[in-house]
Amino acid sequence: MNRRGFSLYLTFLISTVIFLLVTASYEISKTALDLGRSEAIETQIFHAADGGMERGLARLRQKYAPFTMNYSSVINNYRRLVINVEAVKSDGLIDLLISASLFEGSREMARQQLKRTGIENLKGRNGIGRLVEAT
Repeated sequence: MNRRGFSLYLTFLISTVIFLLVTASYEISKTALDLGRSEAIETQIFHAADGGMERGLARLRQKYAPFTMNYSSVINNYRRLVINVEAVKSDGLIDLLISASLFEGSREMARQQLKRTGIENLKGRNGIGRLVEAT
């Protein structure tokens, strides 16, 4: 039996197994990082939409009338949030429609839409309607 041939075969087999293990662990790590990044983006965009909701409610407390408001926030050199708040009349009450978008460069990465229906003209936190996550 030729021992040199066997050791070459064994070395190739062990190298292949190690290569497959490293490749698999890389893919698992990459997937975990992508999921974590996605979760962070979703959290950030939800809070931006919620902040737009609070700004809209504050504006309605000052003047109970339909309006449209747009603003943006720069996160870093590549990312920015764009929030659109719209108050529309519906059956004598007002509905708030909020859309928050996260842009990376000129590409939209994520969007969150919230809606608060049935807002009444009452003092304080009374009559602020019902929150709905729009699709």
